[in-house]
Amino acid sequence: MAPRRLPAAALCCMILHTTSAFSPPLSSIVQRRSTTVESSGTVLLSQYNDDVCASHNTLSDSRRQFLLSTAAAAISLPLITPPVYAEDEEVPMKKFVDNAQPSLFIIDVPKRFFAIRRSAKGDLPDEKTGQGRRGGTIFTAGDMAKAEVIAVERFPTRAMLEDEGYQPSGDLTTFTSIGDPTAIATLLLRRREKDKPGTQNTALLDKDSVSLSTDGTTLTFSLRQQINVEKPELLMEEMGVSELFRTTLCKATLASNDGQMMAVFASALDQDYAGPDGAALRKAVDSFTATDQSASS
Repeated sequence: MAPRRLPAAALCCMILHTTSAFSPPLSSIVQRRSTTVESSGTVLLSQYNDDVCASHNTLSDSRRQFLLSTAAAAISLPLITPPVYAEDEEVPMKKFVDNAQPSLFIIDVPKRFFAIRRSAKGDLPDEKTGQGRRGGTIFTAGDMAKAEVIAVERFPTRAMLEDEGYQPSGDLTTFTSIGDPTAIATLLLRRREKDKPGTQNTALLDKDSVSLSTDGTTLTFSLRQQINVEKPELLMEEMGVSELFRTTLCKATLASNDGQMMAVFASALDQDYAGPDGAALRKAVDSFTATDQSASS
């Protein structure tokens, strides 16, 4: 008998109880910080040491309260069976054009996803620090029934480096001028872990996935995290697996040309990522474009 899919609310509660399912998973931490080398007025992050230790991935208190309340609301509603696509079927997509002033990005997301563009003053990250009530997140889209999420973050490039103890100077308009791509990817993921107390399983950076565009303005990478499961026997009965893993695709860009870095994180459980949903998330990440702000600045 084919394994059944766990009801949406039950799956949400199982994952939310022990993991940041609706917060894109985070990376491992560099055991020793990269050194800063100044050459011709440019900040260079040296290749980080291969000894990488696991940092803990967790939800902030405000996010946890929000997610648990959302899960509670889901339980009170009639259960909706998530769509199931054939292996060769494409997930319908919709284009989201940022309606803020100024417009900051464009992205394609699955048509069934909810989409929230943060607009309240306290919710938006500070232009100088990149921090707000929700960190640097300005946009979230997702499907609760499948624990899939896409998040867009925005923060100053200089602030990210200063927060890690570096003294940035010179050209910060390309990742090439900033330093080693793998070291930068690790710093990006470290940044998202700082304000999250508690302990969770490690999200591991796939160093082989780190890739830099030819113009040096776009950095992509992926990571994978094991999800804590409170009752593996129930998971086996309902889904035919006793463990859950998440894969996250990440894309950071400096194309806005305003001193701000923008990054998109798209994640799903492995069993969904392996099918059409994974293809849809890859399309979403590929489609993400930061709007050039140099003309309006």
